[in-house]
Amino acid sequence: MQSIEKMIWEIRNEKNKAGVRWLILFILVPYLSYLLLTGRSIEIGQEHIFNWYYIGSLALFVTMVNSIVMLILRRALVQNSIHPSIKYLTMFSDFLAVALVMIPTGGSESMFFVLNFVVIVSNGLRYGIRISLAGTLVMNLFYIGVIAYQYYPNQQIVGIQKEILKLGGFWLVGIYTGYLALRFETLRGEVEHYQKLLAKALEAKA
Repeated sequence: MQSIEKMIWEIRNEKNKAGVRWLILFILVPYLSYLLLTGRSIEIGQEHIFNWYYIGSLALFVTMVNSIVMLILRRALVQNSIHPSIKYLTMFSDFLAVALVMIPTGGSESMFFVLNFVVIVSNGLRYGIRISLAGTLVMNLFYIGVIAYQYYPNQQIVGIQKEILKLGGFWLVGIYTGYLALRFETLRGEVEHYQKLLAKALEAKA
């Protein structure tokens, strides 16, 4: 059985992540609409798939993810338990959404490339080294998929050395973020241990 404190902490984390999704969605949709209306999508590339249906589908996907997450969190409050897989599912959805944004906005050269680092760091700091490494692996797979789509059917990747360095950068960020989270957990455990010792000492003195 999960502790109430841990459950509330995870629910708060997922609510915060949902709030960030809404914020990014309200920024992205107008920007993508601007690219489409002004014809700048032709300059970026992948204009053959970039249309109002694509933008609407992306917005619908994020909306559905947030709606499902909120329903799960409400149920968790009633049952006093939240399934540990929720953080993996939301992280997977976030990386997928970022990949879908990158495809029509330049692929590997997309300005939204940095959102991958945001997802890795935010999840790693919240949940620790395991999800940090898992997220980095998932992100690498999605990014390779973006590159494969970008250069299909040519199969000749321009600047492959740069792309390899990017993937290496993802792993450095993921591992270091996981290490920081692990170190924080260790320090927090030591602080809690000393707090208990201090409380016992004060009780004995009283």
